[in-house]
Amino acid sequence: MPTLQFLIMVDGPPTAAELLDLIRARVPDAKPYRRDSVDVRGNLLEINTNEGADPRPATDEDGYLHFRWRVEVTPMDRSVDEAQQIALARELLRAIEGQQVRATVCAAFEDRV
Repeated sequence: MPTLQFLIMVDGPPTAAELLDLIRARVPDAKPYRRDSVDVRGNLLEINTNEGADPRPATDEDGYLHFRWRVEVTPMDRSVDEAQQIALARELLRAIEGQQVRATVCAAFEDRV
């Protein structure tokens, strides 16, 4: 069975609330769950501070490991499948990335996003 949980490492908005607002504005079916999280398509999406965040190394090849935020997407509904997760990861990446925001998907299926 494939691992369906995925992360999006984000170097962008100064606060988790701003990042969550960005996601909620661009992914209309993302419903508030609790502070810094939403329920989206059978997944719990949580925004956490990346403990390894450091703006200096964020410019090298593995720089995403040092991005400010970890957007953790965890299936809560057993009916969620890999194709749905790939589509959601794509949509979230498009919703998050922008002029001042970099983002990278980390997942078992990342090569298909």
